[in-house]
Amino acid sequence: MLALGIVLSFWIGTTGWGFAQKSILESPVFWEIRLPRTAQALLSGGGLAIAGWLMQTLFRNPLASPSILGVTNGASLGVAWATMVMVSWGTTLSGISQIVAGAIGSLSVLLLLGVCKKWIQSVTGLLIFGVMLGHFAGALETIFQQWTERENLSGLVYWSMGSFDRADSWGILWIAMVLSVAVIAVAIRSRLLDAWILGDDFARSMGIAISKFSFWLIVISGTLTAVITTYCGPIAFIGLASSHLTKFWVKKRNHRSLIAGVLLTGALIGLYCDILTRILHIPLNAVTSIVGAPWVMWWIIKKGKHAF
Repeated sequence: MLALGIVLSFWIGTTGWGFAQKSILESPVFWEIRLPRTAQALLSGGGLAIAGWLMQTLFRNPLASPSILGVTNGASLGVAWATMVMVSWGTTLSGISQIVAGAIGSLSVLLLLGVCKKWIQSVTGLLIFGVMLGHFAGALETIFQQWTERENLSGLVYWSMGSFDRADSWGILWIAMVLSVAVIAVAIRSRLLDAWILGDDFARSMGIAISKFSFWLIVISGTLTAVITTYCGPIAFIGLASSHLTKFWVKKRNHRSLIAGVLLTGALIGLYCDILTRILHIPLNAVTSIVGAPWVMWWIIKKGKHAF
């Protein structure tokens, strides 16, 4: 599936199949557009899958994800502030500044959720709190939109639809570096993650410092979400569904065994959803929602009262 997806991604574009040149290696369309876009789709899909999986581990809830808990909204708020308000003030921002703004927004939401987790005992209540926090961040983003000039709004609206077609070497490099650090960190601490999922009491018995370990999970998942959201826009459902789909074909449930499966599944979802956006000419978020929402509803119906 990965090989087929890469081939399709190389050959399918908005202008149709193939290239104007006879050789793919001679085509600037391949080197400047389709190869970077394919790489960004694979890396971003895998990164969102790892981030969602870590958040499900952190909150011990199968429906936790950056988008549902408001983390994506926080990153969007940070990027909106950086790209619109500062631009309206006549300040020029670099791509690194936008990443920092997205990271601050997403990490702020995650930290607030981590703090409030001490007082909100119900997992459902914590999820609702995260959704409300996301709405609050969205409201602030709307206020920023009102403050900016009209010519700056079109770029934000297009960014909010999610897309991999803005891929560049710096974006790919940043996502690849953060994703590599996250994967290595998860592999090193996989046994601690296995202990964490069994509850606070068991984690303490294994010598895990609850607050420090929670903060580590927040930093890893939040940074991944922030970097990917900054370059690709808010992308829904990949972080939610990837770990569950992985468990259909990876039988072991420990974190070390699931790392490669979650990463590959997220990369495949990101790649094939991007291919569908080119074929159907619809935004990426529309494709992921059309594919993801029915799956989540089916999962809830299947689990019944044990879904939450």
